[in-house]
Amino acid sequence: MSDFVEMDIYLDQPSEKYREKIEDFKEEFIRSGDILYGTERLQDSDSFEQWLERVRKNRYQETVEEGKPPSYEFIAVRKSDGKIIGMINVRYNLKEEMYKYLGHIGYCIRISERKKGYASEMLRLALIEAKKLGLNEVLLTCDSDNIGSSATMKKNGAVLENEVPYQGKITQRYWIYL
Repeated sequence: MSDFVEMDIYLDQPSEKYREKIEDFKEEFIRSGDILYGTERLQDSDSFEQWLERVRKNRYQETVEEGKPPSYEFIAVRKSDGKIIGMINVRYNLKEEMYKYLGHIGYCIRISERKKGYASEMLRLALIEAKKLGLNEVLLTCDSDNIGSSATMKKNGAVLENEVPYQGKITQRYWIYL
């Protein structure tokens, strides 16, 4: 991972102070018709408050939504202007069936900020958070036709384990050892 150039972003946990910027982030996806993958269902939430409460509850095994692994949601904030560039979700305590398709980390990048290297830096920073949660290896998945995501994973040291069919597509399964 020595070919990384430090980017102008940092990870933070969502909070009320980011409300307007998170709503703006969400609106960009809605306007474009794109899907907010890798987030705690921000796109499906009726309100910011509902979404933020879900994010908080889903951090812990005791309060996580049924059928989901506990996870920490992070926003990637650009230092120079405070703009939210992306969101990244670090999951732990995956159930066995989740290893087929979900993985430990999911992320999305604001459409207007793609192909600028932010995803690789976000993933690098999220791997640090995963280590803090006690993970020594992380599984990452993407659709086989998602060339950008697979390149991001490989830049962070991911190794392809296999490909599996899932919901009519082929899912690639990568591992990164921390």
